[in-house]
Amino acid sequence: MTVPVVGSTLDVALWLFDQSRRDDQHLPAQKLQRLLWIAQALYAAENHGRMLMPATFVASETGPTEPTVFHIFEDSRPQIAQNRMRPEAENFLSRIWRKYGHHSPDYLNRMMSHNEVYRRAYRKEPGTVIPFETIAKHFTTKPDMGSQVKTSDGRILKKWVPTAKPVARR
Repeated sequence: MTVPVVGSTLDVALWLFDQSRRDDQHLPAQKLQRLLWIAQALYAAENHGRMLMPATFVASETGPTEPTVFHIFEDSRPQIAQNRMRPEAENFLSRIWRKYGHHSPDYLNRMMSHNEVYRRAYRKEPGTVIPFETIAKHFTTKPDMGSQVKTSDGRILKKWVPTAKPVARR
């Protein structure tokens, strides 16, 4: 079992919301959701599969969604206090914000639409829970570049070569 670095997903959401206010930016609910997903996935990728926060993501129509945070932040920032975070977590979130905070929700949604972990769960059934282990495995496993091709729009395709039919012997 993984012990998260931050004790609550709400603390990460509050940090992101407060950072958007400090930067005088609006943080719509969908953008907050995409940033939470990116933070969880990239933290796992950079820290050998370690969990940033105890989040449960489901595959919704627009992308991976943490339903509790979505419900609480749907209209605006709730009036709850944020717990103090470890400097390691704050530094990581600062990097995520600098890299992705300026993007629009539409841009981040398009980015998510190409994510295989999310797409697989959504194809299974909308609302499917995406296990953290699946997220961590996907983002910590390096692809075998010899068997993959990257398209101009960022999708990764596996090379396919038809197998030869066995020759019938007489």
